[in-house]
Amino acid sequence: MNGPRLRRLASLARKERRCPFCGWRGWRFEPFGNRVLRRADALCPLCGSLERHRVARLLLRDRLTGGQKVLHMAPEPLMIPWLVSLSCEYLNADLLHPAMRRMDLTATGLPDASRTLIWCSHVLEHIPDDRAALDETFRVLAPGGTLVLQVPVGGEVTLEDPSATTDEARMERFWQEDHMRLYGRDLAERAQDAGFECEVLTASSLPAADQRLYAIAHPAFREVFVCTKPA
Repeated sequence: MNGPRLRRLASLARKERRCPFCGWRGWRFEPFGNRVLRRADALCPLCGSLERHRVARLLLRDRLTGGQKVLHMAPEPLMIPWLVSLSCEYLNADLLHPAMRRMDLTATGLPDASRTLIWCSHVLEHIPDDRAALDETFRVLAPGGTLVLQVPVGGEVTLEDPSATTDEARMERFWQEDHMRLYGRDLAERAQDAGFECEVLTASSLPAADQRLYAIAHPAFREVFVCTKPA
């Protein structure tokens, strides 16, 4: 057996990373990202989880109860089994990609107060009028219901630039060609303006050993915004 192969096997045997979804253990996750936000230690080679998925699982698995009426926007296949397990009624939707229903988050067509949990991970940054989307989720949620938001976070203050109209400009300013803005942690204030009570959970609250084990310390992907509609 050649030297590189031996080193690869030895590195896998060290099992310094773990995926909380599929249980994979190994030395490192796989690389993932674009030229602006490339990470060497991000993608589970078995189930495809990324940092944001693992963060949400770890921070919310003991907080979310079953029996939910779930709306899952832009559904990632990885997340569906978990959200279905929390559901008495499950619907996923997307404006552009295959899903159970075609739906615009700014005008869902769903009845008032018809959902108890809306999962919206890495969706809001793609929507030109994010305030309309927040207003719509507030309308659709039942009192006491929860909106889970995840977005790439670039700092404390959200960056918007109407002059960024080309793919190249959006890539440079917002980290991806189809992003409309780069959020800061002040997303919580936008949610509050829409009527929500918002708690910001972060992977940095977990033990440092867990942050290393699950590779969830990257500053762009460690926040989960848990927004509750007042009862």
